[in-house]
Amino acid sequence: MANRMKAKGDKYERDILAICHEKGFTDAVRTRPGRMEDQGDIFLDRNGMVIVQTKDVATPNWRDWLEQLDDQIGRARAAFGFLTVKRRGVGGRPPIHLAVMPLEDMLTLLEVAGYKNARGDAA
Repeated sequence: MANRMKAKGDKYERDILAICHEKGFTDAVRTRPGRMEDQGDIFLDRNGMVIVQTKDVATPNWRDWLEQLDDQIGRARAAFGFLTVKRRGVGGRPPIHLAVMPLEDMLTLLEVAGYKNARGDAA
């Protein structure tokens, strides 16, 4: 059972890595699996400033996953991290890959990207 679940997780990591590469994040790489100090599944950039933790399970465990992500961000010394969660497709439709992170982190990321008060409104 454990080997099947590991194989499923490894495949999902490779699938997400391929999507990142297709979208132009060509520096994205898988982290070294099996390390004692888990740093997430994928470094999105060559400096390791953004990490991705992938989840391909039927029942989400948001609270635990977000706590783990916070720990992984700290261990990786990353600026940001997010979960990529596979929502299975039904009725012949393809799966949807959700990106999930705490709202405060998303707002900080958008601010760093220059979107805060982008219309010129007063703060």
